[in-house]
Amino acid sequence: MEPNKRTMLLGGILAAVLTFGMAHPVFMQPLRNAEQDLSSAKRDLEAASANDMKLQLARKRLEDAKAACLPPSSNDAQRLYLEWITDLAQECNFSQTTVLPGGQKPRSGKYLLVSVVVEAEASLENFSRFLFQFMQADLTHRITKLVVNSSTTSGKPTMKFSLTAEGMGVIGSENKNELAARTALTGSVDTRSTQLMVDNLKSFPSQTPFLTKVGFETIRVVAVNDQSWTVERAVDGSEAQEHPESTRVRYFPVAWNRKHRRFEELTSFLKQPPFTKPAVARVYDPVFTGLENVIIAPGETATIQAHVDDYDTDAGTLEFSLEDTDNEVEIDAVTGQLRWETSGSQEPGEYQVTVLASQQNNPEFQLRQVMTIIVKLPNSSPQLSLLTDAVVLLGQEFKLSPNVSDDGGLENLIWTLEADDLPEGLTIDSAAGTLTWTPPLTFNPQTYTVLVKVTDKGDPPKSTSQSITLETKDDDARYSRLTAIVRKDGQPEAWFENTRTNSQTVLHVGDRLNVANINAVILEIKTRMLTLQDDQGIWELTLGSHSRARVLKNVPVTPDEPEAGETDESVESPTDS
Repeated sequence: MEPNKRTMLLGGILAAVLTFGMAHPVFMQPLRNAEQDLSSAKRDLEAASANDMKLQLARKRLEDAKAACLPPSSNDAQRLYLEWITDLAQECNFSQTTVLPGGQKPRSGKYLLVSVVVEAEASLENFSRFLFQFMQADLTHRITKLVVNSSTTSGKPTMKFSLTAEGMGVIGSENKNELAARTALTGSVDTRSTQLMVDNLKSFPSQTPFLTKVGFETIRVVAVNDQSWTVERAVDGSEAQEHPESTRVRYFPVAWNRKHRRFEELTSFLKQPPFTKPAVARVYDPVFTGLENVIIAPGETATIQAHVDDYDTDAGTLEFSLEDTDNEVEIDAVTGQLRWETSGSQEPGEYQVTVLASQQNNPEFQLRQVMTIIVKLPNSSPQLSLLTDAVVLLGQEFKLSPNVSDDGGLENLIWTLEADDLPEGLTIDSAAGTLTWTPPLTFNPQTYTVLVKVTDKGDPPKSTSQSITLETKDDDARYSRLTAIVRKDGQPEAWFENTRTNSQTVLHVGDRLNVANINAVILEIKTRMLTLQDDQGIWELTLGSHSRARVLKNVPVTPDEPEAGETDESVESPTDS
């Protein structure tokens, strides 16, 4: 066959086969299945990619929420959120302020809610500053309840309001001791300075701008150079203030989606009173608060913050001052902070300071209050001297009075006893410190160690403690009995028998009877009686009696001559006639 014919024949056969294959499902179905699988795989890949993006976004939101939330401990969350709300209320010049914890609500083990209730009075501007900064803060919180009342619709009224703020903590988030970074000024700042020197910047942002709170002033940091900040003063409606060295500086984180907001945007709102219902004009009763008497030691600094409550803030700014004083007491005319830095040689005593408050554009406004700064030496601990150990006899009253001195007077001391196992019946006079104990005869003799503690009523109170070991013993005086009186070689003898130890003691005139806590010299031995003397006086002990049965006479006894009929070897016993 010729090559051309052969090529044409093969081409025809190939075309027939292809035509048959394209038409027959046996050949086409696998291809269609592969296309469908590829399409399905693409859809699954797109869905998985979308879900992964959602997962990453959810994780980022969760991390952001954890960073902006309160601590996972309900107590820490309540404490820090209460402190944060309180500081913000003070910064916004609230008056008649009450800030209280509103409660804690754990939620399904994943997060917790704590609330704070605020009741206060404030101008519309100050109240708006509070709400603005509340919403600006990068905190996971909200206001769940707000009630506002105004006494008038003219001017800039003072409003009474009550609000409940609720913050959230996420279980498993990082524990926090503070809600935001803190540091302190290393130098004083006047009202116009734009350079601040600060201490530790470790936890503060390195990128600017960011907001900080210096005292009660909001400041925007626009540049950082080592420990120096370049700042914009009095932002977000706050007022520029003078700040002494060591003033607290707090970082104020702002939520990322609210960093562009400025308090000045509320200017038009502040010009229009939100209330239209007329009310009875407010009657103010201005009063000083915060001027409590204080106690300091020589060399310490007294710092007192004066406030004025219940006054018409629209009438003008308050100015604080002092009446003439011989001491170096100062007061900030704007903030009302009173300060007196005493020397170490300052004489103790009571120093009166008179604080005045006036108001610009209101000559009728005059407040005056006298307060006292008490300078006294630091309280010293009581000086206590006490036996380290003592013997207590069963059935006998034990008393022990300590020696003590204190710079505040003995009448201001309080005595207590402390022990792991305080013996029954052992007491101490809380005013005099006298230990008293009469252990019963049935008591099991053993040793106890107790701590005697004395505390004074100084400011602050100081205490001193000393331990004493009390050893209880049987009273041998109850077992030591005068069993006989004899004469040998013309000298009378007294025979004592101890039934507990099964021992006998023979004593003569001039000897000492030393048993238990009895230590007495024998003055005279009569026929049926002994006369003894110790520090308490003169005693008599009759034949047949135990030593504890002696009787105090306090009458000097003259020795008698031997009675008629007595011999050197005569013996008297309790059973003799």
